[in-house]
Amino acid sequence: MEIVTYEEVDDDQMTELTLTCFNHPYSKQHVVDMIKADSRVPEWGGELYAKEDEKVLGTVGLLFPRLKTKSGVELTGGIRNVCTRPSASRKGVSTKLLNRAHEIMEEKGVRFSFLMTDKSNVAHNLYEKLGYRDILAYPAAYKKLKSDVENEEIELKEEEDPEYVRKTYLNSVEGLTGLVVREDEFWEMAEARGWPKNENVRIAYRNGEKIGYLMLQGGRSQVICEEIAVEEKKDLPTLLQAVESIYDKNYFVIKFVNQNYVNILKDYGFNYYEDRWGQVLVKSFQGKLQDHLDELGYEDTFHNGIYESF
Repeated sequence: MEIVTYEEVDDDQMTELTLTCFNHPYSKQHVVDMIKADSRVPEWGGELYAKEDEKVLGTVGLLFPRLKTKSGVELTGGIRNVCTRPSASRKGVSTKLLNRAHEIMEEKGVRFSFLMTDKSNVAHNLYEKLGYRDILAYPAAYKKLKSDVENEEIELKEEEDPEYVRKTYLNSVEGLTGLVVREDEFWEMAEARGWPKNENVRIAYRNGEKIGYLMLQGGRSQVICEEIAVEEKKDLPTLLQAVESIYDKNYFVIKFVNQNYVNILKDYGFNYYEDRWGQVLVKSFQGKLQDHLDELGYEDTFHNGIYESF
């Protein structure tokens, strides 16, 4: 078994593998687009493939986002798109790919590697064996909507204003640590990845002035907010009230809950909980992870934004 980069994999096998594992096909051109759009992706593409007798057995992606700790901002490692063909399972494919990815990260000099997964996924056990541990369960909040809520003249507009979103987000996560460093080109990064969907962003206006934004999508019985940020915390209840008055749904669900907004959401009637399968995991390359947890803001200030997820 050999480990190669995307340039040594033909498009058909790449498409077949990504369809098998992620339900969406892509090719070498997709990798090229990612390199151009996402500064976190290394020049060689950040994707490793395991091959045996010219057949691609699995893949793993890596990138280098920025991490905010209590002592400052630093480059860190990120693992994404771990996948092995069903016919090649239990042959150590993912382990070999991850070990090579970790070697590259150590050569880069980063202290940590992060990845996101579902704790119910069998791969979670593999990650633990390789030194990862859970650092964040993606928090969520929900509220049963009322039918008689009035809107205090808040207008939600579908418009592109990435710099406003970036500025307001960074203001909203002040004092937090973790994967919260929103890059200048985050909008283009999302376009290249296909997620999250920028067209779901709504800018909130009051009397013609911007007060914040939301990233909304509708469901059968709920309106889902994947990110919300306001310029001033005092305006958050007003924005929540506007959503409640506009959407004729049963529930209002907020994902990727900002730690700075938890008490405001509770006061507004949201149920907040962290007992969830979705997890952010971290591995240390420099000493015991336990010695770094306080600096990372574990169980206190660690956060992961939706655009910063991979």
